[in-house]
Amino acid sequence: MTGGLVHDKSIPELTRQFFREYPDYAFCQTLTENVRTGVVSYPNALALLGKKVLAAEENGEAIQERLDARTIVVAGQPRRIAEFSLHEAMRLEDEPLGDLLRFYFKHPYAHGRTFRTRFLPRFLRAFFLNVLVGHACRRGVHLEYDSYFQMLKLL
Repeated sequence: MTGGLVHDKSIPELTRQFFREYPDYAFCQTLTENVRTGVVSYPNALALLGKKVLAAEENGEAIQERLDARTIVVAGQPRRIAEFSLHEAMRLEDEPLGDLLRFYFKHPYAHGRTFRTRFLPRFLRAFFLNVLVGHACRRGVHLEYDSYFQMLKLL
């Protein structure tokens, strides 16, 4: 692709393209903004994205182990994020719930909470995150909801 093609794409389209390759929404937003402002060229952005994808594939097992070991503090005790059921997550206090959502915003496919297959409708693929984001929003937990809702549209 040439650098000229990027001008035909809107910011959401470019973010969607990057997110489909590498599912870290905040990284993809930043990369899109850098392309649009000329900090990095479109071909260089694709090369950077390709390197991130290759590194993630090569280190997939180690990355998965680290994600499975991640914890949040609940009632003064660390607890593994992978152990939370949807019901338990919804009953968390605001701060741990925010920590949990920030983790899944960075790693939406961790622990099999979101499915990659396009054979399922989006509301089923991202059911866990949809429910948690909606619940946190209703409770008034302070998060960047616009970014969360945009990411949920891409899952």
